[in-house]
Formats: sequence, C-alpha cells, structure tokens
Amino acid sequence: MALGRVPRLKDVAKAANVSLAAASRILRGDREQFGEETCQRVLETSRQLGWRRNLLVNGMQTGRTQTIGVMIPPNDSYWVEVVSGIHDALAVCDYLPITVWTGSLSDIPHFHNDEGEGLKQINRLLDRRVDGLIMWPPFSAEYYHHFPEFVERRVPVVVIDHHSTVADSVETDEEQATSVIATHLLNLGHRWIACLSSCETASQTWAVKRRSSFEDAVRKCPDATVKSWHLNAQWSDGLEVARQLLTDELRPTAVFAVTDRVATFVNQAAAELEMRVPRDLSIVGFADLDFAATMNPPLTTMRHRAHEIGRFAVKLIMDRIDGVIPNDDAPTTIKVAADPVIRNSTTKPRPEAREMIGSAKGPQFGDAGERSNELQQRIGHILEAVEHLHAAGMYDAAANLTCQAGQMAEMAGVTRQSHEAERDGGSQPAR
Repeated sequence: MALGRVPRLKDVAKAANVSLAAASRILRGDREQFGEETCQRVLETSRQLGWRRNLLVNGMQTGRTQTIGVMIPPNDSYWVEVVSGIHDALAVCDYLPITVWTGSLSDIPHFHNDEGEGLKQINRLLDRRVDGLIMWPPFSAEYYHHFPEFVERRVPVVVIDHHSTVADSVETDEEQATSVIATHLLNLGHRWIACLSSCETASQTWAVKRRSSFEDAVRKCPDATVKSWHLNAQWSDGLEVARQLLTDELRPTAVFAVTDRVATFVNQAAAELEMRVPRDLSIVGFADLDFAATMNPPLTTMRHRAHEIGRFAVKLIMDRIDGVIPNDDAPTTIKVAADPVIRNSTTKPRPEAREMIGSAKGPQFGDAGERSNELQQRIGHILEAVEHLHAAGMYDAAANLTCQAGQMAEMAGVTRQSHEAERDGGSQPAR
C-alpha cells in the first residue's frame, strides 16, 4: 500500500485473508457466522492498517447518516445546558449533532426577523440528509408552515418547550412549576400578585401555558388577586411595562416574571421607584439563568432540568428512528418537572407594603391628614388579622376583612384628595 493512501476495506480483507463480504460484516458487528479467531484477526488487521469506516458509504447502504440537525442557538445558560444534554445523549448513540441557528448570539434570534436565513439553514440540514431534527420554539412554529414535506418524508422531529400537534415534544411541566411558585407566594402571605409575561407569540406556547397555569394556581386561593401584563415582541418595552405594573391600582406585593430576563425589568423598575426587594416587593423568576444568583438581591426562581430535557429529546428522536415509536403513532409529549430555588428576593409582605407601592404614583395616604393616618393604621391592623386568619385556614373571614381593608383604602384616598384640595386652594389632583 502506497505511503499516505487511506486504507480501504479490501486492503483489510486481503491482509486478513478473508473475503470482502466477510470483512465488511465483521467490521459492522455482524459476527455470528464467523469464528472467534477469524473475527479477532480482521479486527486486529483493521487496527494495524488504520482502517476507518466510511460513514458516507455506510449511509448509502443503510439509508442513515447518523446525524441529527439541532436547531437551537446556545444564547443563554438554559439553552447551553439543553444542547449539552443533546450532545451527550447523541454521543452514546454514536450520532453526531449538526447545530445551526439564525441571527447573532448577542440577541435572542427570531425567525421572522430573517426568514431567508432561516430557510437557508433548514435547507442545509435537508441537503445533508439528517436522520432527524430537534428544534427550539421559533423554528418549530415557523418551519412546519414552510416545510410540510417534513411530515411527508417522515423525518422525525422533536420540539422543545413548544406544544405541537404534528411533532413529538419535550416540555417543562408548567402546571407543576407554577403551582410551586404560587404556593410559595401564597404561603408567605401575598394576596395581591402580578404576572409579567412575554408577548406570547405563536412560537411561545410555553409562555401562554406558564402564565395561565400560574393564574389558575393563584386563583385557587379564594381571596387572592392576580393580574397579568405582557411585553412586546422585541421586549423593548420591558422597563416601561414593569413600571406600569408596579404603579397599577392592584398595587401588587409580589410579581412572577415568566423568565429571569423578564424579572430583571421588574427589579430595575422597583429600584427606580425606591422600592426595596423583598421588603416592599417580592419577585420570582423562571429558569435560574447564570446571572440569577448574582442579582441584587439574588433571585428566587424555578430551575429547569435542562440537561434532562436535552436527553429526553434525543430519546424521542432515536425511538422514532429505531421504530420503538411507530411513525404512524400520534405525537408523544414528555413533561419534565422544574425545581424551586429559594433566594432572597421573596419574603412575607408587610401590612404597609401595598401603601408603599401605591406611593409610587404620588404622596402616601399618611400625608393626607389626621383622618387618613387613622384609616391607614386600621388597615394595617386588619391586614395583620387577615394573615392570622389565613394561617388558621379561615379563608371566608379573611376575604371579608380584605374587602373592608380595600374600602378603607378608598376612603383614605378620598380623604387625601380633600386634604390636598384644601391645601392647594380647591384644586383637585388628577387620579
């Protein structure tokens, strides 16, 4: 054999003194019809010659390329860990991931921002005859619209954090996770709770489910109130919406943000309004991204089991490829639980916390004169009684007292306006 020439299968067969077919079957692992000595001789000869299997030829013979298209940008620590789980699981199966995405990793990529580039990437994977595809939400929502031939060609597809009626999926168990969050806040005593969600586009079924499941969990408490706000598609109004949320008439004592990134808007808005977290406002995020533990204060959040999600995605793909799940079977969904990470951004609400939040719009009720001061003291005592009633499981009585506190708060507002009108010569402040 000439120096530098890549050894071929027929070189191994000749050196081991076996037929080409025998060498091929032994090196593929099909050794039942051959003696142990023959098999060892072929394997040893292949090692000595430096022979390696030609996967291109093998793919033509088997119809498999042993590659999986992974359409996930590693743009934050959650998705990096998901991709890591995919990589590790594929390595065990002797499969290779081909990872592609659109846009820059410095931003969150959106398919609709550059549809041409997205179509180019999916075509690159199709042209390389990948055996399956694993997608993150924006790809899964858009590409099924553009590529119905995926279904026709029966290319297995698994989507992550996106509910699909035409593909297998691995999703965070939103009902389980948001129930944990709601229980945590309710047990602390919070009853006026806000939720800040994304714009909830077609690709963000996870956000819709996360927000709605949280609302349902909070409303199981008869005297709790929950209200939700949404960001725009680019998240460019995050700080503005957070300010609106915190100065809304609800005056929440706790905010659940559907991701840790969204929670940063709430944290920043609270600082601008001179509200101290968690003394005046409790904040909960979701994902436990790498910056959550270093926020000021460290953020209470839910931690995805990201590596596990990646491994489950590979399991579904391989089950389809190997026929464990027949191609004609309906889509399979695997739900993965999330784990609470309790840090310093949540605590019990103070009786006067909602007054503090309301003061972000203007003077506190305490500035409205002696009658307003008296009402505020009474409200504080009522809210303390409400906490004790909740602890005793007396929810109806607590709800009645909560209504009384709300009526007194309105009276305090009227008293404050009357006081300011007298002070300003009869002019009424805008509400």
